[in-house]
Amino acid sequence: MIVILIIVLAFGTGLSWRWVQGTPYYALYQIGAGLKNRDINTFVTYVDVEAILNQQGSSIKNLLSSLTASSSLGNIAGPLGEIKIQLPTEVYKSLSQLVIQQIRYYLENPKNSTLPSSFLLLTLSRFQVNQDRALVTMKYDKDQLRMGMRKQEGIWRVVELEPEDTHRLIKTYLLPPGK
Repeated sequence: MIVILIIVLAFGTGLSWRWVQGTPYYALYQIGAGLKNRDINTFVTYVDVEAILNQQGSSIKNLLSSLTASSSLGNIAGPLGEIKIQLPTEVYKSLSQLVIQQIRYYLENPKNSTLPSSFLLLTLSRFQVNQDRALVTMKYDKDQLRMGMRKQEGIWRVVELEPEDTHRLIKTYLLPPGK
């Protein structure tokens, strides 16, 4: 009887673990583990850098388009037609490799000790899951980062960052004051 109970418990634990691995919670946990353990390979398994850059590039193109439409350049270009800004996909591939190199450099530098833990990321996050998509909102004090995740080939990956949040966080934490 005890042997059957142990087998059932082991089977249930295995099914539960398999279910957990297929959730966005697990993916965010792995992203935190990659950061904390300074493991770029784990990080890029769960963060699609190229997709994020492509999406952020779209927001930059939209911003440029809106600026040209409402400025004197828009008045000049108006009669000429709409100005299209098109970046080749090779640009995003090259940029993603550069970003990954910079993240690797940051993670490998032992002086950078402010890396978050997996549990901290999970504690700060709210998840809204809808089939193979999830919106993750990470909040700490007044700071917030909204991420879009998508399940691809059985793995949840971050594929989008809210441009407004990204720009605000970069301005607050990465740029010198007044820039």
